[in-house]
Amino acid sequence: MNIQYRRKDYINLFSNTVFGINFTNWMRLLARNKFSIPPAFWLKAIFITVNSLFFAPVYFLERLLYRNRINKTKVVRPIFILGHHRSGTTYLHNLLSRDPNLAFCSTYQALVPNQFLLGGGVFRRILGKFMPATRPQDNVKSGAEMPIEEEFAMGNMCGVSFTHSYYFPQSIRQVFDDVVTFETATPALMDEWKTNFDYLLKKLSFKNKGKRLVLKSPSNTGRMKELLTLYPDAVFIHIHRDPNVVYLSNVNLYEKILPILSFQKADNKEIDDFIFYSYRKIHEKFLADKKSTPTSKLVEISFNDLVADPIGLLERIYRHLSIEGFNQAAPHFREEIKDAVGYKTNSYKSPDPATKKRIAEEWGFMFDAYGYPKD
Repeated sequence: MNIQYRRKDYINLFSNTVFGINFTNWMRLLARNKFSIPPAFWLKAIFITVNSLFFAPVYFLERLLYRNRINKTKVVRPIFILGHHRSGTTYLHNLLSRDPNLAFCSTYQALVPNQFLLGGGVFRRILGKFMPATRPQDNVKSGAEMPIEEEFAMGNMCGVSFTHSYYFPQSIRQVFDDVVTFETATPALMDEWKTNFDYLLKKLSFKNKGKRLVLKSPSNTGRMKELLTLYPDAVFIHIHRDPNVVYLSNVNLYEKILPILSFQKADNKEIDDFIFYSYRKIHEKFLADKKSTPTSKLVEISFNDLVADPIGLLERIYRHLSIEGFNQAAPHFREEIKDAVGYKTNSYKSPDPATKKRIAEEWGFMFDAYGYPKD
């Protein structure tokens, strides 16, 4: 792990996913982290503060005009993609989002979730000018209209989102325990998550005229039981990948995104230890939740199988979860697959012997559960 902060990271204002946070939530986030922002990050923090004040009138007007209609909207049989960060969730999400019968949370909607009904067009154009063509952690295409984790929207709406740990990485483990596995969550925090998550999904459903939502957030891997409580008709797709590759890819993820998103420096060892901790805890929770989840509501796939035969695997997913419209969607899937031709995943050397031993010891249950070789 080698997280490096460069001068451009301190002045990179428009690439931060906290861009559209509402003022009250921003103040709460700062207070929760004791306003612990070193001077090098002040410019970014001031920019976000000014933004949150600038967006406030649009936020209040949108709530006034749309809140009642949004609350009356029904969320119809949502599809949740589960899987740890760097397990292939993005590729699967990009494929499924091409189904014309499904809707998703777009990047601009996640970055300005409080204003996208009234000011979506303006914000979409602004973000389109500043967003890079590909993500910093890999070469996957990005853009204002591309699907993204709804977790970023939650981070800008309320105080219950794992994305807050990207902004203040010194509290990453506490945030994870509070809002991903809910291990240390208070009843008030649980209510805040349920209320805001349901409002977000209703808002996305309202925006997309009642279409069925397909949503992707690695954090939801630790929330399957809670999601079923909110949406008894929900279904889940869990994608898994060789744990050794997942570890190396997560190291790369944090090295790339924390300098861009954070308002304080992260400690290399703490982030490395957190990767081990979070992978173990989230999958222990998922495997426990899986026992009480009807088999008709959950399908599990591997990243390798998805890459080898995406159309065949998607057909199996649709059949297992009784998702309608595969034949209509298949040509759109093939377009996405064609677009991905030539894309090269990040290549990694094998972990060093000590790290590989630690992976096998701490994550051994996942090797056993999904048949990955430890050697």
